[in-house]
Amino acid sequence: MSAAVSTGAAGGIVSGMLHEIWTLGHFEAVSRFIHPEYTMLDERAEVRLRGREAFTETVAAFRGLFEEPRMNVSHLISGQDMVAYRWELTGRISDAKLLTPALQAIERHVPDIRLISHRGLSIAHLKDGMILEEWTEADNTAMSQQLGWWK
Repeated sequence: MSAAVSTGAAGGIVSGMLHEIWTLGHFEAVSRFIHPEYTMLDERAEVRLRGREAFTETVAAFRGLFEEPRMNVSHLISGQDMVAYRWELTGRISDAKLLTPALQAIERHVPDIRLISHRGLSIAHLKDGMILEEWTEADNTAMSQQLGWWK
């Protein structure tokens, strides 16, 4: 179900960043979307990332896990300088060795076992037309379960 609401300028910046950087891997666009003083905080308000370089390295690492990664947004609500959005990163795991040995054994017969979805919710604060801060809560447990590492 898609429930995009009022994208406005702030929503357009976040949507553009997700498509350009996360889906297409156009890292040269980071300076257009990510503020030089960028920080990503987790649900406990602890800093996880600081700066454009850390952002770029993290996105590259996640994209490297997938063949043809795709970032989708199912809900987006934006105000003047704040955007809340629910996202899903999907794709096929690029290396079957990331799966547990049991899943690796059946991967030859069930290739779709490598289809993975990683979901979360983020709230972005924008400044000067770029994303300055993001608070993110991702469902890492569900991704671990899909890889067979968590029950």
